[in-house]
Amino acid sequence: MAGNLNSVDDPNSVSLFDLSCRGLGAAISEVPFAEYAVDVICGRVLAREDYLKIYPLLMENVDLKTPSTRTVLYLCEQIIRTAEFGACRQNFRRHYIDGKNSGPLTNPQTALIKKLPQDPKNITFGYWASQF
Repeated sequence: MAGNLNSVDDPNSVSLFDLSCRGLGAAISEVPFAEYAVDVICGRVLAREDYLKIYPLLMENVDLKTPSTRTVLYLCEQIIRTAEFGACRQNFRRHYIDGKNSGPLTNPQTALIKKLPQDPKNITFGYWASQF
């Protein structure tokens, strides 16, 4: 899912966004920590795009009144992965998915999932990304 902005879904193609992130990172690699900053920013942009793709599918499946199906579990795992690794991801899972910090995802809570905002920009600091 991550970062394919091409109109053609060719698995062998590289999106313009991915190329620009790589190019920018290489171009400013002489500046201390600049390449890392580019990676963080590009990663957050791609995570937001993934979130915006997963969210409507998750809501559609949760509304089917079968939140323990494989599809819902898979979509919950994918949307959890869009949150920044570490404390943000744990907080996100606990607050929006199943109320747990760790362990296998087995019982997503419909009421918690429905609290997810449509746009991750509306997620409180510390639950999705700490940089933005």
